[in-house]
Amino acid sequence: MRPTSFHGTHLLLVMVPAALLLSTLFFAIGLVITGCSGNSPTPGPSPATTARPTAGSCVSVSPAELEHSYDPVKVTWHESVKEGDIIAFSLKNKSDPFQGDAFRIILSALDDSTNEYQLNLVNPRGGGYTVSYRTADGTEVCSTDLTFAQGDDEPTQAYVTVVGDDNLQVHWVSASSEQGSVSHQRPGTTTPTRYDETSRPRTYNGQDMCSALAIFIGFRDPGYFHSVTIPNLEPGSVITIHNAASVSRSFSPHPRIPASDPTRHSVALLGDLGVNGNHISGAHGLGTMEFPPPDPSPSLVHLQENERLRLTILYGDLAYANGYGIIWDQFGAEMEDRFAMRTPFVTSVGNHEYVSTGNPEGWYPDFGNYDQLDSGGECGVPFSHRYPIGDGSKANYWFSFDFGLVHYVMMSTEHNYLNGSAQHQWLEDDLANVDRTKTPWVIVTGHRAMYQTCKGFQLDQEVAEHLISDVGPLLTKNRVDVFVAGHYHLYERTAAINGVVHVLAGSPRLMEGPCERMKTPWYRKGLLTHGYVELDVVNSSLLNFTYWGYNATLGSITVQDAFYVSKP
Repeated sequence: MRPTSFHGTHLLLVMVPAALLLSTLFFAIGLVITGCSGNSPTPGPSPATTARPTAGSCVSVSPAELEHSYDPVKVTWHESVKEGDIIAFSLKNKSDPFQGDAFRIILSALDDSTNEYQLNLVNPRGGGYTVSYRTADGTEVCSTDLTFAQGDDEPTQAYVTVVGDDNLQVHWVSASSEQGSVSHQRPGTTTPTRYDETSRPRTYNGQDMCSALAIFIGFRDPGYFHSVTIPNLEPGSVITIHNAASVSRSFSPHPRIPASDPTRHSVALLGDLGVNGNHISGAHGLGTMEFPPPDPSPSLVHLQENERLRLTILYGDLAYANGYGIIWDQFGAEMEDRFAMRTPFVTSVGNHEYVSTGNPEGWYPDFGNYDQLDSGGECGVPFSHRYPIGDGSKANYWFSFDFGLVHYVMMSTEHNYLNGSAQHQWLEDDLANVDRTKTPWVIVTGHRAMYQTCKGFQLDQEVAEHLISDVGPLLTKNRVDVFVAGHYHLYERTAAINGVVHVLAGSPRLMEGPCERMKTPWYRKGLLTHGYVELDVVNSSLLNFTYWGYNATLGSITVQDAFYVSKP
């Protein structure tokens, strides 16, 4: 997504170090004053305090202990709601820099006839949540606890992805640093096969990131990131994840479709996703997710229920966490529930994962908008740990893989892609060595688009021009069929440009404002509606594309655009 909404965050980042120094100074002065016993006043009687209401007397949760992360919980309140009243979910662990509310229910935004609300929350580790009823002035009326039966070591935020030529890899997050395992039970068998984790679990700390918001304000202990490689699954297989004494729920993902396998299947293509309840960039709630959600996404419900899908590709701007670790956690839990453990899930990096001022490994060309605070100072650290390529021992921001009859290339538009760069050389080599007898189709994805027609995006247009001049010729030379991107929160597609059809799909949850279009000879379709692309891999001669978008008149997801790409 375009980074123009971060001016306020930029100011905050500049101010934080000074605030920290002042607070440290005041703390030190306080120690000196209280330490001079001869000058200290004689303590007086303790001030009278108001007795705290009985825990849970005005708010309750059911169940009070969830069996698994992201299980539904029903919140009920027994107060007469006034404007500004909220139900707040704060983390019980108070040792991290992030001390804001993780979630809030805005009671005045709900129907007056109800006194309950259901939502799904990640197991945050650290003992769960304190659930409080608060008035508009911040007064806590009462509180209760929400805990998780599996404890802090529960394997959460799981997803399955592709690795190597024909294997799968299961990833998850846990508070445990012990190596875990995956149990795989094939259909028709009674004894599961266990696959042990062979690499060391990974983690990161605040100082690994590169700007104050991510380090000093939004950081919370991310736990440990685990991965286990398993052979390809058979349809109907069941897997569970084990870590320490905790176990995940059971999953039954679709298998990977091997290279050259002509099985007809569909693939979900989308960018710029975000997480339910998070205002864009986290800037509104400073890391707090609010319900009812400001940006509900019926298109994601459709995607979740689409039984044709066998692969989901998300090309950049995943969670919009922007420095707040709790948003990454909730995003991971939402992905596990919606589709990341139903089909292989493949991601690539966007500006809201990587771009930041002060990034020691950042790319700062003399064009575009790469020297801004889009990631909130994360600089790729949470992304590369949570969604790594392989075992995560090193960050790898561009890669490719085969799935059925298609060779997919996941390039990074956030790193140097110009002629002579390491990524450009890799891309040239990768495309030149595609075995078209196995994968007759080649699709390249990147977060930022080469072509779009909305006026007013001058800096993004500079980036697009360099993608066209330096990456475009490689696509044409190597007969790439389709280039897919996001970044703009809208949908567009072009005619074939130098042999390549360009598809822009970046609005599954968020959407740009009004668009005044430039007149171009290659423009074919443009929509400002929430949705995603379903790619139907029919055979070696035909690809069908469908844009499933929200129809506000009907209140449902319908076909908003359809086209095909064919070859002899």
